Amino acid sequence: MNNNLKVRYCVAVNIMLFLFVLLVIILCKDKHNSYINYGPNANLYVLSIKIDTTQKYIGLQFFLLFVEFSRVFIYEIATPILSFSIYNPDKKIITEFTKNELQLLANLMWLMNNLTNGLFIMITISQIDIAILRILYSELTTIITIRILLNEKSFVSENDNTSKDELQKLLP
Repeated sequence: MNNNLKVRYCVAVNIMLFLFVLLVIILCKDKHNSYINYGPNANLYVLSIKIDTTQKYIGLQFFLLFVEFSRVFIYEIATPILSFSIYNPDKKIITEFTKNELQLLANLMWLMNNLTNGLFIMITISQIDIAILRILYSELTTIITIRILLNEKSFVSENDNTSKDELQKLLP
């Protein structure tokens, strides 16, 4: 089985697994539990802010969309650069950063990401719809960042008879 087929199979199984878990949650929900609510309500507090009106709920969603878009975009663009500069055992010479600059930037990037993740965990566990929407905002942003990164690459089918020398000429 080739890698493409393996990944497609894993994605399909992952989707089925998610739907199964969601079904179990829906079927076994305790009707007195306030976690599986959605939208604004008298029991919804996000970081000690009561979200009991539609306006507050919409404001919360715009806030989450903005922060999640910014967070994911920054993380997905900067982390590969930092990680490959630091952790790639084949990259022995770094020209883009000084040693101290790379250390400081990487540690600051990961510290801010972890602190933000801590706050977002608190927000996410407030209510199920907030968790799902936050994940959707993140994934929509990932679609954009992956496309940006993929646009910097060239793709050749395995069935293409182009020689490696010809491909090297096409690359910048």
